[in-house]
Amino acid sequence: MNKKIILITWIVILFYQQTAFAYTIEHHLINMGRDALNVLASPIKAIFFKGPQDIKRMWQYEVYGKEKPQKRGLWRYRLYALWRAPAVELKAGVDGVVQSITYLGSFSKELLSIFFGD
Repeated sequence: MNKKIILITWIVILFYQQTAFAYTIEHHLINMGRDALNVLASPIKAIFFKGPQDIKRMWQYEVYGKEKPQKRGLWRYRLYALWRAPAVELKAGVDGVVQSITYLGSFSKELLSIFFGD
C-alpha cells in the first residue's frame, strides 16, 4: 500500500512539474532598474495623476450622481465634495507610497537573486 502511494505521488509530482527558467544577471539588472524607477515615480504618479482623477470621480459622484434629479448640483453637495477633496488626494498619496514600498521590496529581491541565485 505504501509503495502504491509513493509511486502515485511520484508520478503526480513528475507530471505537474513546471519548467523553471532562471534569469540571467542582465534580466535581474533590468528588473532592478525598472523597480528603482517605480520606487521614485509611484508617489509622483499617485499625487499628480491618480489623485486628480479620483477627485474628479468623487466630484461627479457627490455633485451629479444623486438619484433624484432635484438633488443634483446643489451647493451643499458641492461644499461636501470640496470638503472631501483633500482626503481623496491624501489617500492617493498614501497609495503611491505603499506601491513605492512594494517596488522597493521587489528591487531587494532582485538584488538578492543576483548573489544567491533564483
